[in-house]
Amino acid sequence: KHAYPARGSESFTKLYNKRTAVERVFAYLKEYFGMKRTRHRGVRAGVDFQLSTLAYNLSKFALDKLNKQLNSFQKVA
Repeated sequence: KHAYPARGSESFTKLYNKRTAVERVFAYLKEYFGMKRTRHRGVRAGVDFQLSTLAYNLSKFALDKLNKQLNSFQKVA
């Protein structure tokens, strides 16, 4: 009758934050990597999804590394 964990609890907040983080990534993939147009299933859809997530992760890692270098450069200057 009631959902677990209860809304308003600390464990619900942690779970909610994880879910929203994942949904933001899926929304980004749908908007900018063409996953909204995917209408097939099976191996083709799996490969398309894997390549899109790989490109997303590589771009995020590169951006994180660039930001880290810029922050360390600003601290020195």
